[in-house]
Formats: sequence, structure tokens, C-alpha cells
Amino acid sequence: MKKLLYILCQWTWGLPQNLVGLGFFLFYRCKGCRSFSYQGARVTIWTQRSGSMSMGRYLFMEPSWTPKDHGLLAHEYGHTIQSLFFGPLYLPAVGLPSLLWAGLPCFQKMRRAGKRSYYSVYPERSATRLGERFAKQTPPEQP
Repeated sequence: MKKLLYILCQWTWGLPQNLVGLGFFLFYRCKGCRSFSYQGARVTIWTQRSGSMSMGRYLFMEPSWTPKDHGLLAHEYGHTIQSLFFGPLYLPAVGLPSLLWAGLPCFQKMRRAGKRSYYSVYPERSATRLGERFAKQTPPEQP
């Protein structure tokens, strides 16, 4: 029942980010990327990109990810919980700040210099805490 409620809320309250996530999912699925279900979310291991990303109930994990790296999966799952909290405001309130923090050269330089951890800023710190609270502590089985 919880999984059904999770999916229903994602596809109503979190519609914008889920439409974007579905587009990414279909694109990478057509390219033959592996995917599996995890707590109502759909996880895809993309092969052409580095880094990980979440859009609604769609998680995209970096090629080097393995089920033993549960911390990264929990963190990305935490972003799906943020999607439930923020609803249609998720993209401007979480997605854009996260994208800028991950991608802007000035922030990359700051992290490389050891001045800040990637997980020290609001959207990332919050996603990690939510993931630790709501994600299953056992790694998923992949197909």
C-alpha cells in the first residue's frame, strides 16, 4: 500500500519532475541501459554519463555503481522523498540548486580544493538524511 501511495503522489504532486524523469528513463532504456525497481522508484544504470541523478521516482546511477554502494542509492532515493515534499516546486527548489552545485566549475574547484564536501549544501545534505531514514538498508537485487 505504501508503494502505491508513493507512486500516486509522485505522479500527481510531483508530476513535472516525473515527466522529465520518464523522458530520461525511456531514452536510456532504448539505449539498452539496465534498470530495476527499488521501493517504488525505478533505478537505471546509465552507461554514457558520469554522476547520478534523481527526477521524481526515477533514479539514474553512474556506471561504476554497484549494489554494495548502498549509500549512493540511499542518497538518490532521498531526492525522491524531497520530490514528495516539494511537489511542483522540486525543480526550482532542489533540482536547479543541485545541478548548479554539481556542475558549475567554480563549485567543482571549491570541492576539489577540499573547502566543501559535495554533501555539505542544502539539497544534498537533506537528500542524504532522508535517504538514510527512508531507504531500505539492504541493497537491492539487480536483474
